[in-house]
Amino acid sequence: MKRFTLYLSAFITIGLFTRSLWAQSGPSDPADLTSGPTTAINALWIENPLDVQFRSTNRIVVASIQGPAEITMIHFAFARAQLGQDSNKPLSQQIGNGKPLGRDAVLRIYWDGETNPSVECPLVDFFCDPAGAEQAINNAMITVSRGFNAWFPMPFRKSARVELDYEGTMPPGPRLQQMMPCYSYVCYRTLRKFPKKTGYFHASWRQETLLLGTREYDALDATGRGRFIGWNVTVHSLYRDDYPVDENEKFYIDGETNASVEFQGLEDSFGFSWGFPTNSSFFPLTGYFPFMNGAAAYRFFLSDSVHFEKSLKIRIGFGAKENGWRRNYSKPIKAVQISSTVYWYQTEPHTPLPPLPAVDERMPVAKSAFRGVGANDSPSQ
Repeated sequence: MKRFTLYLSAFITIGLFTRSLWAQSGPSDPADLTSGPTTAINALWIENPLDVQFRSTNRIVVASIQGPAEITMIHFAFARAQLGQDSNKPLSQQIGNGKPLGRDAVLRIYWDGETNPSVECPLVDFFCDPAGAEQAINNAMITVSRGFNAWFPMPFRKSARVELDYEGTMPPGPRLQQMMPCYSYVCYRTLRKFPKKTGYFHASWRQETLLLGTREYDALDATGRGRFIGWNVTVHSLYRDDYPVDENEKFYIDGETNASVEFQGLEDSFGFSWGFPTNSSFFPLTGYFPFMNGAAAYRFFLSDSVHFEKSLKIRIGFGAKENGWRRNYSKPIKAVQISSTVYWYQTEPHTPLPPLPAVDERMPVAKSAFRGVGANDSPSQ
């Protein structure tokens, strides 16, 4: 009964979100009958043309759509290598015990013929599965379990191009096909018109190693009119088992110098308190799970999205009065690595997303022994 109530709440929340988002036009409203027919575009699987398989190329356009239309759902099946390598077991029993997908597969989405993508993320991070480490996600907008599924409504006026790009060193061929998602479909519906006040979906991934006591982590710099609807974040230490959760999450709206929205605590901004819980938690709008020697968490702001008219900057750093935390996390032994995927809607054109780092710089840095021990940097501090 408790689980049924949880999922019913998720469905109601999604319905209220999409209804309010498209109140001008009717798309995504399940009661509206004016939208056009739904179509699914397939790719990657052996039944599909060779030019949309990793046997022939490492850059695949999984969907090219003419508008006005709205993408309603995106699916990627697990790679064969993700399922497992035990030849003594049937495929159906090899669940998630294989090679994680990693960050060398990148999802890019371009709207209306633009040259700078509006979505550019490692595939796994887009699906709330940072570095492919978890392989099981369950929330209101995204699920991962033997497949990646996303239900963000993505309307567009003229055209949409959805790409899956492999940026590793393996050449196209049968082996690459085993390592990459083996099937995809993109569902969309045509629209009679593209409403004037409709925003385009955007998503951007960033990762940085830094001393939080000396500068803040930049998660987003967006210009234009829009609304922030969610993100997923990871934090872990490079040299220690502990990691900070007292940093603040700051949303600077329309050029303001004092953040209108500032959550005083990392875990609190994701709905928890006194640190993240011991066990993984997957709720419709918020969740947490251990990530390396730190934490990963997601939160969707569907009924409390952050609106902006001109710009939005999102930062993670300590509060103005947290001098002790700032001093403590200025020491090299307290270096942390933070990554984030931010989801938002906005008008076009958008500020170009920051370029992704090289593939070998995308993977999270594992904890290692601290080599810079000195008078001010002892491991006991």
